[in-house]
Amino acid sequence: MATVAAPAVRSRSNRKVVFFIVFGLLTVFVTYMKNARIFDPNSEIAQHFAPVKWFAISHAFFGALGMLLGAFQFSNRLRARYLTVHKTMGYIYIACVFIAGPLALPMTTRLGSPSLVAASTTQALGWMVTTAIALYCIRTGNVAQHRRWMIRSYPFAMVFTVARLIIPLPPVMRLGIEGINTVVWSTIAAAAFLPNILLEWRAMAPRPTVQATAGD
Repeated sequence: MATVAAPAVRSRSNRKVVFFIVFGLLTVFVTYMKNARIFDPNSEIAQHFAPVKWFAISHAFFGALGMLLGAFQFSNRLRARYLTVHKTMGYIYIACVFIAGPLALPMTTRLGSPSLVAASTTQALGWMVTTAIALYCIRTGNVAQHRRWMIRSYPFAMVFTVARLIIPLPPVMRLGIEGINTVVWSTIAAAAFLPNILLEWRAMAPRPTVQATAGD
């Protein structure tokens, strides 16, 4: 049986690698397209963030670090071969979540609409609560639930990339601030419920029934 299962495990592992590479490249792309001139003090983007400059820098650093290290938490190979590294990255990821999440709130309070402030609060709370539960599970020895709650945690970080991929689309841009609000809230909602569908998909799928033969 092990010889049959091994190729399937390698296939899933390879798909995860491809997914996170593509997602990482998309994250770099959307970050560059929006913030290419962030270091030019006369640029529109730099002046936009000037009132919350240090909040923005800290949020960006810890948020980016959390997204990077969080991706490695899904590596079965890293966890199996370098458990100490996996744990260290995990604790740094948790620290990044509890720093980057709250730092988003003074930024949106100063720069965003009330709807975006509420969305940012919801995203930060979702990210922190799911991560805290994942930490509680691993500290109490419940590895299976720890993995499931990490799968619920990371999509709240992915909102950054997914929302910025959708917002520049012409139909969204024509709606103005209402379009931005709709995209942000929709991606946060997706981050909250899509992981549950993913986690329960196998349980929901119909299983083949084994018919008893006359000789049984």
